[in-house]
Amino acid sequence: MDLELARQVLDHLRVGLILLDWEGRVISWNDWMHRHSSLELPAVKGQRLTEIFPEIQDDRLGWGIEEALRYRLSSVLAPALNPTPLPLYRKPIDRARNERMQQLIYVTPIHHSNCACLIQIYDLTAPRRRERRLRAQSSRLMRVSYQDPLTGVGNRRRFDQDLSQLFRQAKEGGRPLALLMIDVDHFKSYNDYFGHPAGDSCLIQVAHALQEDLRREGDRLARYGGEEFAVLLPDTDPKDACAIAERLRLAVARLALPHPPAPTGWVTVSIGVAAMIPDPNTLDYLLVAQADLALYSAKEAGRNRCFRYDPGSSRAAPCPAG
Repeated sequence: MDLELARQVLDHLRVGLILLDWEGRVISWNDWMHRHSSLELPAVKGQRLTEIFPEIQDDRLGWGIEEALRYRLSSVLAPALNPTPLPLYRKPIDRARNERMQQLIYVTPIHHSNCACLIQIYDLTAPRRRERRLRAQSSRLMRVSYQDPLTGVGNRRRFDQDLSQLFRQAKEGGRPLALLMIDVDHFKSYNDYFGHPAGDSCLIQVAHALQEDLRREGDRLARYGGEEFAVLLPDTDPKDACAIAERLRLAVARLALPHPPAPTGWVTVSIGVAAMIPDPNTLDYLLVAQADLALYSAKEAGRNRCFRYDPGSSRAAPCPAG
């Protein structure tokens, strides 16, 4: 291959090529480098790359060049750790916005009398952008798959995963975990009286009231099914769990949603409370069973109240006042 043909081939490659001598001075670079750096070869030839781009003097690329020249060692600069070592831009508008090209760089020693190092630069901007879009789409799909489409709170799948995770953490840390099972009272009669669209609106408002009154970041609310909600409370003992349950009950009552068929005349909720420090042999759904029993007892006692499961008697009793 003659020199002119070789030069044309190098200039048509979709990769940046830089050749350095034993002193780290530029011998040549191809047209790709000219297009993306706006520097022509005659303007940089004979200069050290660290003089052309002073910012690389003490970064990973500068060290890689030094290792290639001094110790004949190759190196790779991946965009995950070194996304934009050189001030290279895909388009003029990117330069105006200071949006550098995402780069993958290979630094390779060469055994030649005049040339000591080859630097190859690949543009990974488009693949990295696609990767970010796919990651964002995946995150959105994941959020949707764990979200109840009606109320916007977590769904049953979210609850099952949170329960498994928080129960395991409570076991490992010897910390209490509480669960509130919350049921909208007389909801069937509400639907029969107002219709299903109004029933949906009622559930949305109840869910929002519950969510807004949960004040700790780690507390998890989910729609358990139908008109039933569940709240997981990490690091919460029975006394505090009852206090939170009563606060949530009152938050729903303050909505003052009319419910003529109900004895109170407005929408209320019943809440079952259970809390434990699980031992290594305890299954997470024992907590669910205990909270469910407490909820059933609250409804049997007249609804619009909070009951707590008592492990000593294996029964549920009203949450203590205050």
